[in-house]
Parts: sequence; structure tokens; C-alpha cells
Amino acid sequence: MLIVIMNLSAWIDLEGVFAELTIMISFIPEGWTIPSVVGLCLCAANIMPAIVTFLRWYQGKRFSEIPYIYIIIIIGIVSCCVLAFSWHKTTYLFGRERSLWLIGCVFALALLDSTSSLVFFDYMKRFQIRYLTAVFLGEGFTGVIPTLLLLAQGSAGEAICAQSSNGTTLEPTFTQPRFSVTVYMLLITSIIIASLIAFLLLRWTNIVILADAVEP
Repeated sequence: MLIVIMNLSAWIDLEGVFAELTIMISFIPEGWTIPSVVGLCLCAANIMPAIVTFLRWYQGKRFSEIPYIYIIIIIGIVSCCVLAFSWHKTTYLFGRERSLWLIGCVFALALLDSTSSLVFFDYMKRFQIRYLTAVFLGEGFTGVIPTLLLLAQGSAGEAICAQSSNGTTLEPTFTQPRFSVTVYMLLITSIIIASLIAFLLLRWTNIVILADAVEP
């Protein structure tokens, strides 16, 4: 279970952002172009696994995935917190308002997430092979949990016709989500914090030895 929870931090933050874009779009200057921007960030971030792979080859036996796991989880927590409170903020750049906070956080998360599978699987070499299933299960939940949160949040922006105040015409009213983007991202952050706690328990307690999970 701890391995499953730890691996939730692999992609859940970026999956959460993708799920929440439908609500963000109405409040940011990029509008419907933001999914393309997020896609470009993800493509550019794919350089990070190549860098880690090179470092692993260059350092050989001196390479340790532990620092990278700490970096991925902790910076993921910080980025999600910043995103929760700054996703709607804009900066005037190159002649127009731009969502630099949102794009910057997404790029940071993309750098981390694209590297997560690489280092998490490397970490699993310390455990018996039967625990490898927990890694796939955890990464699978990174897509399910944001979707469930989105369903609980409810859709926003759906037009509903309602009578005007004078009762003679129909006017569109737009539905609102049950909770805000900020609350949504903080919920994602809390899950990543749980991943950090799970990793600390695996790393610094004897629970792995008690479960006879160490690779002999």
C-alpha cells in the first residue's frame, strides 16, 4: 500500500491540471490555446529523463535515485501549492497578458513527472519483484483520482436558460463548480504529501523488513 501511495506522486499533479483546464480556460487570457501550450511544455520537459539517464550512465554505481525522488515529490508539492493560488494571475509580456504562473508551474511539473517513472522504477530494484505491481497500480490511480475529483467538483460554464427578472425573456445562466480550482489543486497537493509520507516510511522505518519486501 505504501508503494502505491508513493507512486501517486508520479503523474497526479499534471493529470490534475489537465482535468482542470476546462474550468481554467474561462479565466485565463490564453483561452482554448492553453491545452496546446501545456502540450508544448510536456514535450519540452522530455529532455529531463535524457539528462537523468546520462547522469546515471556517467556516475555508474555512485548514482542514487533517492535524491531525485525527494526532488520530484517536494517540488511537486511546492508547485501545486503555488499553482493553487496563482493559476489565474497574469503577467504583461510581449505585448499581452500571459499566464506565466500557470505555464511555469506546468513546465516544472512536466519536468518532474516525465522523470518520475524512471527513478521510481529504479528505486523498486530494492524490493522483491512481486511489489512491482504496486508501482503500476499507483501510476494507474494518477489518472483515476483527478477524474473522480473533477466529477465531485462538477462542471462549470454550462449554459442554462432561465427567465429574466421581468419574466418576458430567457437569459443564459452558467453553472458553477461545487468547489474552486484552488481547492481542487490543494486536494491534489494533499495526495502528494501523502506520497512523501509513504516514501519516508519506506525509507526510514523497518516496515519494509517486517514485510519481508527487501530484495535478497
